[in-house]
Amino acid sequence: MVLDRSRWPAGFAVVGAVAGTAAVMYALGVLPEPWTRGYISEGGVATSPRDGIYRTGILALAGSLALLGAALRRLVPFVCAILVTAGVFGALSSAVSCTPGCPLPPYEPSTAQDLVHAGASVLAVGLAVVAMGTVALIALQPVLRRTARVFSAVTFPLALLLVIGLLAIGRGLFTSVLERVALVPVVGWVVLTGVLLCGLPKTVVPAQARLAGRSTAAARADGEPDVRAAERATAG
Repeated sequence: MVLDRSRWPAGFAVVGAVAGTAAVMYALGVLPEPWTRGYISEGGVATSPRDGIYRTGILALAGSLALLGAALRRLVPFVCAILVTAGVFGALSSAVSCTPGCPLPPYEPSTAQDLVHAGASVLAVGLAVVAMGTVALIALQPVLRRTARVFSAVTFPLALLLVIGLLAIGRGLFTSVLERVALVPVVGWVVLTGVLLCGLPKTVVPAQARLAGRSTAAARADGEPDVRAAERATAG
């Protein structure tokens, strides 16, 4: 299997993730307490002076997920579908912003717009985490498995704590900081996996192909004695 076609989407995934993160961080800089208060999505509300930059950053991050999926298509086939779907939900999150304050149930009254934005955001990140866990379990390349396992070990507990915090506490310092911290390993996995894919050998024979080749060779070896016996019988 030739990985040349995977290098381009992997490289663009890295660029998209880095540029998107930078844009989102810049957009959050106008908030009163950008790193300790409120949800990240508040950077994209219509009243924010940098909402366009925020939405562009989220769209770039969504694109990086889809591109990483394309890069992994030949190594971990159905992870491509997971990451592309995550990218679609990320794009929806960019297109539909929340209202000021980004109120979320069960502690704040929310509009349909808030629910669509929050649901799309959660699904995008959640599917990215699922893809990470899948790569950690079944990726053909050991370096990709090891990388995903390390990031999964960090991401899963943080994601679980964040869900518990949102349900048990709601808006506050704990959930605000934890939301930002929990997203760091997700973006880090996208970037590092993209870099690793760019550096893999050009030609890699997947495990399925190796097994198929061995089965074919074994079948041929088993059939050779029968062919020789038939030839001897015909000659006799």
